[in-house]
Amino acid sequence: MMFPRLPRSQAAIAIVLLGIVTLANAPIGQAQETLARAKDLYVTAAYDEALLLLDRLHQNAPAADAAEIAGYQVFCLLALGRTDEANKAIEALVKSDPMYRPSEAMASPRTRAVFDGVRRTLLPKIVQELYDTAKASYDNQQPQAAVAQFDRVLDVLNEPGVLAEPGMADLRRLAVGFRDLSNSAATAAALAAAAAAPKTPDPAPAPPPPPPVYSATDTTVIPPVVASRTIPPWRPWSVVDARREHTGLLELIIDEKGDVTSASIIKSIQSEYDQTLLKSAPTWKFKPATKDGAAVRYRTTMEIKLRPSGT
Repeated sequence: MMFPRLPRSQAAIAIVLLGIVTLANAPIGQAQETLARAKDLYVTAAYDEALLLLDRLHQNAPAADAAEIAGYQVFCLLALGRTDEANKAIEALVKSDPMYRPSEAMASPRTRAVFDGVRRTLLPKIVQELYDTAKASYDNQQPQAAVAQFDRVLDVLNEPGVLAEPGMADLRRLAVGFRDLSNSAATAAALAAAAAAPKTPDPAPAPPPPPPVYSATDTTVIPPVVASRTIPPWRPWSVVDARREHTGLLELIIDEKGDVTSASIIKSIQSEYDQTLLKSAPTWKFKPATKDGAAVRYRTTMEIKLRPSGT
């Protein structure tokens, strides 16, 4: 059967319309590039395809997903036998997030061993660099910044095996000492600023300096104890997601009344679940931490695990 030949302009229009119809009828999944899709590709051993998708996702990754995306890039590279590239990717990931470690549910023992081996060689240098940054803040009379940075140093030093490395125990003692000095300096600066505030005919009382926030590094403080806590239910978005264990870290600041005044994700548990957990955390109640019998504020880190169905 013969069709009439269209003029050139009409033929061009027909080609454009055909392209629009083709795109409109394409499967929705082709237009959706998500971390969950990349995980599914990895689980089904489609490593090359997963790696291409992860590379695209990494370019505009939100902070909550960046470490997890980088972790799966490493898993794919190792599965493809691209060991040198994987080692470089692990180094970049550890330098950007020294606390990141893949969980048993995410990676095989062999993959975790490779990751831990690279991480173990890097952490002493990283913790020294973090200490140098914190010490510079202290020397430059920036006590508030120094307190947060020395806390970060102590967090990394508490990672398994780090304190056993040469010089790390001494570095920890220095970090604790300078952190406490920075805390005192921050309090003194707040008092001095309050005293130097211009006087008015009816001056308002100067606010008291914020009380210190203690942590597990303060051995004279008794940590808080859970009084009531409801972990929100996890509703996996897919069957594949439900079969994996997800592990992350939640940081809480608990005040003198045992209330949660701050909650933050320091290692993503599962992107769809993180916000649900953060909304629930302020409703939890604790018996507050105590120092010399008095209630004090306390920073604590909780590991959250989402276990596969049926376990």
